[in-house]
Amino acid sequence: VFLDLTDRDVVVVGGGPVAAERAAKLAAHGARVRLVSPDIAPVLAEMIADGRIAEHRARAYAPGDLDGAVLVVAATSDGAVNRTVRDDARAAGAEVNVADDPAGSTAIIPALMRQGDLAVAITTGGASPVVSRRIREDLEERFGPGWAGLIGLLAETRDELITARPAIAERRAAVEALLDSGVVGRIAVDGPDAHRDEVRAMLGLASTAEAA
Repeated sequence: VFLDLTDRDVVVVGGGPVAAERAAKLAAHGARVRLVSPDIAPVLAEMIADGRIAEHRARAYAPGDLDGAVLVVAATSDGAVNRTVRDDARAAGAEVNVADDPAGSTAIIPALMRQGDLAVAITTGGASPVVSRRIREDLEERFGPGWAGLIGLLAETRDELITARPAIAERRAAVEALLDSGVVGRIAVDGPDAHRDEVRAMLGLASTAEAA
């Protein structure tokens, strides 16, 4: 499940490196991040200064800090505090990610490989974030910008393709043939604009000039 967190409230309780990593990911996806911690790492101070963290409550966690949150991260160095945050989040109906306690979490924040609209989430179920990161790096090398370019072109043609090829099996065969053609590599070299008409032709669609 991918959640759209744009302009939605999330709370990160904690001020260390784990809290910073979680807050950075959530902010990058448009969430309104509320940070609760009396002491914070320098990177978190930078995120507050540049606006990536919307609110900082510079004190220990207290009841009411989770109000309105759809997702809560408990990332303090105190297990008792993390358990309290976990229980309060569940009582409030929010999903909760507890650092170093996947069994106590209802949500896992994965490593994410993204190229344009292509997104692949990687998780080891909390067993090893290092392994998740290495797999993400390997995927970034394998699925480079050519894939993002192709997906962008397919998004442009989606409605036309459905109209031209109403049968699902026919559309699938056309896209599979496109993938087997090596066009991804050519897009990676030349960019998607150079291969727009090639992609359209392989899908059985008119060229951009003809479509206009």
